[in-house]
Amino acid sequence: MRPQAASLVVLVLLGACVGPYTGTGVPPQGPKQTGTTTTPAESPARPVEETGGSETDRVMRFYARLVPMKGTELAHELEQSRAAFDADRSDINRMQLAVLLSLPGTSFRDDASAIALLNVFVKDKAREGAELRPLALWLHSHLVESRRTEEALLQQGAKLKEEQRRAEALQQKLDAILDMEMKMIERENLPKKK
Repeated sequence: MRPQAASLVVLVLLGACVGPYTGTGVPPQGPKQTGTTTTPAESPARPVEETGGSETDRVMRFYARLVPMKGTELAHELEQSRAAFDADRSDINRMQLAVLLSLPGTSFRDDASAIALLNVFVKDKAREGAELRPLALWLHSHLVESRRTEEALLQQGAKLKEEQRRAEALQQKLDAILDMEMKMIERENLPKKK
C-alpha cells in the first residue's frame, strides 16, 4: 500500500471513531476564554485531552481536533504535547505526542521519534494490558511499514539512476562505434589515387 493511501486509511479509521455531535445548536468548541489570553510560552503543560472517556476515545478526539488545524496551531499543539509528556510520561501523553509527530503533511513530522515513543508499548511486557496498546501497536506497525516503503522507493530511485547512467554510457559507446563505422564507410567510398 502506498504511504498516501495508508495515511488516508489511518485518517478514515481514526475519524470514524469520533461520534457525530448530537446536541442542538453549534457544537462545543472547548472552554470559553474570559478575556485573558495566553501565549504558547505561558500555557501550562497539560495533557491535551483532559475530558473523560476511555484513553482510546481521548486519543481519537485529540486526533479529530488536530485534523482541521494549520501550521502555527499544530506547532503550538506540539509544544504543549511535548511539555505534557515531559511533565507526565503517561501512556495517553505518549500516544498523543506520537500521533502528533506522525501527522501527515506537517513540517515537524518525525516518524522515527514517533516509532521510538511507541516502542515502549511494543517492547515493555508491563504494558501488555495497557488500554492504548492495540492502537499503539497498529500505529507503530503502520509507521514502520511506511518507513520500509519509503526506503524501498529510495533504493529503487537509486537503482533507476544507476541504470540511467549505464544506459547513457552504453549509448555513448554505441554512438562512438557508429561514428567509427561511418568514417570507415566514407574512407572506403573515397576514390583511390593511382
